[in-house]
Amino acid sequence: MNEPRRPQQLDWEEAESWLQKAADDARGARLLISSRLISLAAFHVQQATEKALKALLVAAAQDVRRVHDVAMLSDLARAYWPDLLPDPFPLVAVNEWYITTRYPGIDDQTPSAQEVEEALDIVEILITAIDERTSLALRSGNEKPAP
Repeated sequence: MNEPRRPQQLDWEEAESWLQKAADDARGARLLISSRLISLAAFHVQQATEKALKALLVAAAQDVRRVHDVAMLSDLARAYWPDLLPDPFPLVAVNEWYITTRYPGIDDQTPSAQEVEEALDIVEILITAIDERTSLALRSGNEKPAP
């Protein structure tokens, strides 16, 4: 029979699920860049960033809001993870990519391949840092996220 899990363990496990989705989006973005599908890659970089931030909020036992605003999510998560999320958050620019890369007729310019690759490098570093914290907490049975 399975032993009931402590609420904080569930938070870490759910955070791990969010983080896996973020990593999948980052890997997809890499493949899309290599295929020169820059707009699609930019969208997945935005998604990876959003999901990584939501993983941090879940790990801190906070509600995951149904928003796509990276600036808002980074501000909320920074309260719990100031060492992981500098102010200003370097990926705020990907906010625009959620809309501009998905719909025709938007006046904003599509990001360049270089901008997308630079943002992807940053989000991959963030995902790795979060993964290290999450893995450590799950292995140690840590009851609270360690900021």
